[in-house]
Amino acid sequence: MEKEISKAEFKGISGGMGVYAQQDQKSFMIRLRTPSGLISKEHLNLILSYVHKYGLEKVHLTTRQAVQLHDLDIDSVCDIMEDGIDHDLFTRGGGGNFPRNVSLSPLAGVEKAEEFDVTPYALQVGNYFLGNAPSYKLPRKLKVAFSSDEKDTAAASINDMGFMAVSEKGIPMFRMWLAGGMGQGPAVAVTYPSLVRPQEVLYYVEAMIQLFIAEGDYENKAKARTRFIPRRMGTEAFLECFEKHLEEVKKTHQFEEIAPVVAEGMSSCEDLNGTCIAQRQEGLYTVILHPVCGQLAAQDLEKIAAFVERVEAAQIRLSMEEEMYVRNLTREQAEELQAMMAHMMQTPVARTLSCVGTPSCQMGILQSQKLCRGILAAVKEAGLCESRLPMIQISGCPNSCARHQVAEIGFAGRKVKVGDRSEDAFQLFVGGSVSGADTHMGELQGVMLASEIPQYIVELGKLLEQEEKSVTEIAECECFKELTEKFLVS
Repeated sequence: MEKEISKAEFKGISGGMGVYAQQDQKSFMIRLRTPSGLISKEHLNLILSYVHKYGLEKVHLTTRQAVQLHDLDIDSVCDIMEDGIDHDLFTRGGGGNFPRNVSLSPLAGVEKAEEFDVTPYALQVGNYFLGNAPSYKLPRKLKVAFSSDEKDTAAASINDMGFMAVSEKGIPMFRMWLAGGMGQGPAVAVTYPSLVRPQEVLYYVEAMIQLFIAEGDYENKAKARTRFIPRRMGTEAFLECFEKHLEEVKKTHQFEEIAPVVAEGMSSCEDLNGTCIAQRQEGLYTVILHPVCGQLAAQDLEKIAAFVERVEAAQIRLSMEEEMYVRNLTREQAEELQAMMAHMMQTPVARTLSCVGTPSCQMGILQSQKLCRGILAAVKEAGLCESRLPMIQISGCPNSCARHQVAEIGFAGRKVKVGDRSEDAFQLFVGGSVSGADTHMGELQGVMLASEIPQYIVELGKLLEQEEKSVTEIAECECFKELTEKFLVS
């Protein structure tokens, strides 16, 4: 590259194709749009072939159920894009002002508590976006989610548009949310007052697209997301506006309808442990693999690919927690895979997630990956009982790629002045939650120096063990406030 255009100009062109320059302005990242986190065995082997061909040490599993390849030159990026298209593995809409990868509960179709499998609807919307993305002129990105049940593992209640499977007098329906989102000016989504027939999902999605095009802010990028529209209009007026667009879409569009299939049967099997989940299907299990900080090493990818290749029924899905779910395993196969990947993180705190951060992320402020590894090392060195520390969610900047604002413990990177020096620091958020029953933001506690956070987590772990409480239970206690204040710089 001869740097003939600015970083912002390049991002404007490349973002919509899922390609971003890294901070050194010499290397590049490409985001492979694995649809709703579903990865076929063929695509897994294709990704592995890219790892081998371009000498990559790892791949990053994202918090939007995609796979990112980093540290590539621009020619390699173009080669991957071209080859991916030939194999139906796309990057279009992986960034920029486009609908993003449609998120999906990773246990959809095998979840014991689900009313029906929401996978077909997530894929239907994803395919619709892929076919129409070039024609949309959106103010900014738009995110849609499909959750299987009240656990809301696809974060339907904090997306621009979210659907959750429910049952109304035995009839499969969707609960729906609109205009939620993370980052600057976060908002829990607005609950739609009526249930939605699964067959009509695309009408509602297209109505939201049309509303966003008509009412979104094209002038102020900071307020160009859907969550700012009901703030400006008022919730009631926003819902009335949505209904008008929905009425028009139903007059002008004719979409294929997918009938829901009610989930039947229930396995008697129990979970083997926290990362080996009994499926609805009798005798089958899903194993959850969490690479450290979402960075899946090339040698681990090789082992996983070889394993699923010889297990005919095995399926792979990615989660929004940077995890890989290997599904449809017998108990013996599940135990074999867990033994093979015993170095993968098992306890909640060891499954801490982090965005890729600097120096890879062009928009990043701090090294979120460094903090993630620092916390895990400190916890291990202290010999803590890890059972009470939760998963920690770390974003390298306020953009909330790790959804720090709804985490039980969340951190967001920033710079602070300490004396005459600018120091690396993180805002601390505590007590957030995502669920169908109660999604709410965590409370901002203040700012901590990045260098002090691992020790804070160690002392917090000791306090939780001593008090025999979770973070949520202890957050209002004086002992928690005293400990936290010791580490705050502002």
